[in-house]
Amino acid sequence: MKKLFSAALVSAMLSFGASAAETINIDTPALKDTVQKVYSVYCPFCYKYEKAVTPNLVKHLPAGAKFQAICLESKGELGIEACQVLAALSQIGEKQYKSAKLAMYSAVHDKKLPSVKGPGAKQGALRDIGLSAAGVSLDAFKTALSTPAAQDKLAYDRTIAKTIALVKGIPAIVINGNKLVDTSTVKSLKDLDETIAKTLNK
Repeated sequence: MKKLFSAALVSAMLSFGASAAETINIDTPALKDTVQKVYSVYCPFCYKYEKAVTPNLVKHLPAGAKFQAICLESKGELGIEACQVLAALSQIGEKQYKSAKLAMYSAVHDKKLPSVKGPGAKQGALRDIGLSAAGVSLDAFKTALSTPAAQDKLAYDRTIAKTIALVKGIPAIVINGNKLVDTSTVKSLKDLDETIAKTLNK
């Protein structure tokens, strides 16, 4: 899979200049007033994006627009359980969800723990790291994971995440369900904000 974001591109997006960015039509269902981000905790550029770009994107969404994070479970040795943790914790609370996500990112990329990446990866290791950081018990996780909302979230992500990721890699930003931002044409955070606002209104 192509790596869409380099460290240099993320740095460039933190500048203040603005220029026109482009979107690509993709074969996914149309939505209304929705911005989606496809990511994996195994993607190093997604981790940079999570810290440097996503907070700005969410903060500057136009009134009435919704943001959805779409988890790609097919990347990484424990990608499925990472997505399960995040789907379950999204039903428990935003604080727990964010704590678990950052802890799993850190385990893979900062700590490089052999129990979560590579041939030594062990089922349950990444899940346990996420739950511990979130302060959520295994029983509470299992209960939340079994809810219709969590199962619907997993099923929805599974149907579109890989399709989107195969176009330009991840992280990927999609507007109104079927307009993929060509991030090679985005030069700044302001440019991304303006591209989102303009495309939402089309």
